[in-house]
Amino acid sequence: MVSRPNHFQLFDKQSQKQDVFLVNFTSPEGKRLFRGAMIQGQAESFFKLVGNFSSQSSLTQGGVSSLAMVLNALEIDPKRIWKGNWRWFSSEQMTTCSSAESVGEQGIPFDEFTCLAQHYCRVEPYRVQGYQDFLSHLESVTSNTTNQIVVHYSRSALGQPDHVAQFSPIGGYNKNEDQVLIMDVARGKYPSVWVKTKDLYHAMMVKSREEAGRSRGYFILSNKDEKSTRAAVKLKCKDCTRQCHSK
Repeated sequence: MVSRPNHFQLFDKQSQKQDVFLVNFTSPEGKRLFRGAMIQGQAESFFKLVGNFSSQSSLTQGGVSSLAMVLNALEIDPKRIWKGNWRWFSSEQMTTCSSAESVGEQGIPFDEFTCLAQHYCRVEPYRVQGYQDFLSHLESVTSNTTNQIVVHYSRSALGQPDHVAQFSPIGGYNKNEDQVLIMDVARGKYPSVWVKTKDLYHAMMVKSREEAGRSRGYFILSNKDEKSTRAAVKLKCKDCTRQCHSK
């Protein structure tokens, strides 16, 4: 059996300009970072997520798997039966705007995640701009159980050799040590890891070829009420087949 190192060094094979250090969540160092996040009150989002953890069924299903996991963590009623009498979100229930062939090749883009998520919950999309804004959102979301945050980032920028950009929820934030916990939904291939916030921020800034060179980013999701539903700006993504409106 091949053992995975607890604290491993990865780098972007294309640029090799700087090293990126990822810390396995289950390693002694990963546990220490988690204890620190708990003491700081920045791991509240973790417990709702871990009780509803969903692993993506293929390399391109990170978006729908992350969304299903977060919707269950937010205890949102899917208003439909999953199996037996259970009402539960699963990636198989998610009807994407893109064709199955397109999703199978490259996953869903940033705007389509927003379009799909707003069908079930309140979603605030942020294409990365200010680093301090990102840190502020991390601190706010990880300190409560009413919101969740999903990041959309380049794996290769973190030294993980996959061409498909990834979506994954954030489970904690160790502010004192500038580390954030990515709860990777590609569980069969990658572990959940701690990464420097600046490295994750740079991984979100990588331009997306599928979206005309725009950067990626993150999403803050919460349970919607009537007031927030009326006030929300509905985004319609390209080739959208849903009854949502662009303003």
